[in-house]
Amino acid sequence: MTGPKGAGERPANPAREPRLHAPTGLYIKAGDGLRLRNRRVRRLVEKMRTTMHWLEPSDLPAARAWAEIEILAANVFAELTANGVMNAEGEPRRLLTELRQLRQVQLAYGQELGMTPAARMAIKANGTRAAIDLVAAMASVAGDHADPNELDD
Repeated sequence: MTGPKGAGERPANPAREPRLHAPTGLYIKAGDGLRLRNRRVRRLVEKMRTTMHWLEPSDLPAARAWAEIEILAANVFAELTANGVMNAEGEPRRLLTELRQLRQVQLAYGQELGMTPAARMAIKANGTRAAIDLVAAMASVAGDHADPNELDD
């Protein structure tokens, strides 16, 4: 075809086309980049474990997911800060939506991990590590085992 390129046609030489997406680290495939990101995730999860003493081994997959999102969101934020939130046409960049979605998912993980005050209160109220009222517990046990035939004088 010799006319203008149609919407479904690909350019003859895609290597010469400029990149349409910003290099944010969101889609890293290279081995070195993945190893670096994995090392950063491990370090962040270790900091979370030492800071948030209520985390248990069963919480580690969620903590790892939170850390992965934190690193990706930080890269996206750095890109938006460096190059602005508007594109050449004056519209918000797609990365802005991506950042909002990353932070929204991260907030959900954070709430499940007890990273917000309300979530920590819920963990204290319902968790296995909540403070136990020993006096009340002993009184209820003593009340359950009391002999009903005993009379108070």
